[in-house]
Amino acid sequence: MLWRVFRTELLKVKRTVALRLAVLTPLIVVLLMLFIASQMPLTMLRRRGIENDWVALARMNFVFWGLLMLPLYITVESSLIAGIDHAESQWKALLARPIPRYLFYLAKLAVVVGLVLLSTVILVTGVIISGLILPHMQQTATFETPVPALQIIKQGFEMTALGFLALSIQHWVSLKWRAFAVSTGVGIIAMVLGYGMVAASQPNGGWTQWFPWSLPMLVLAAWPVPVSTVLLGSTFMAIVVTTAGCVEFSTREVN
Repeated sequence: MLWRVFRTELLKVKRTVALRLAVLTPLIVVLLMLFIASQMPLTMLRRRGIENDWVALARMNFVFWGLLMLPLYITVESSLIAGIDHAESQWKALLARPIPRYLFYLAKLAVVVGLVLLSTVILVTGVIISGLILPHMQQTATFETPVPALQIIKQGFEMTALGFLALSIQHWVSLKWRAFAVSTGVGIIAMVLGYGMVAASQPNGGWTQWFPWSLPMLVLAAWPVPVSTVLLGSTFMAIVVTTAGCVEFSTREVN
C-alpha cells in the first residue's frame, strides 16, 4: 500500500518544478565552482594545506553545497511537495480514503529523500567531470589519475545522509503549516543559524555537531569522532522525528 501511495506522489511531482530543481540546483553549484576554479590560480584550490587538486575541488563544491545550497534545497523541496495538497485543499479527500494517514506522510518524505539523492548523484558526477575538464582550461592543473571517485562519492553521500535529520524536521514543518512562508521561513532561519554555527565552531566540530542543519559540514571537519558514529546518532533522531511527525499527522484535525 505504501508503494501505491508513493507512486501517486511521484505522479504529482511531475506537475511541479520540484523535479527540475533536483537537476538544476546541483548543476548550478558544479558550474559555478568550475567557473571559479578556471579563473583563479590552481594554488588557490590547495588552501588549508590540501595538496591534491581532486580533494580541493571536491571540497569547494561540498562546502558551498553543504553550507548554503543543501539547507535551502531541502526547504524548497519539502515546501513544494507539501504545497501540492495544501494549495489545492486536497487533504480532506486524501485522508478520507481507507488508507492509514501515516502512509501519506511517509510517501511524501520518501519523495523528498529521493529528490535529494538524485541531486547528490548529479553533484558528485559533476565534480568528477569538472576535474576532467579543468586540465583543458588551465595548463597548471595537476589532476592526477586514477580519479578518487569513491572518496568523492563517499563524501557526497555522507553529507546527504547527515542532512536527513534536518530534512525530517523540515518535512514535518511543511506538512503541519499550510502557509508556504512559514515552512520556507523556518528553513531560511535554520540555514542562517547553521552558517553561524559553522563559522563559530572549532576545527574539530564544535557547535556544528549540535545543530541538524550544520551536521553535513562535519564531513569536511577534522572531527575526532568517526562520521559513521555521528551518522548513526542523527539517523536515530531523524527516525524519532519522523515517528512523532507520523503520530501528529495521523491525529490532526483537517479543516
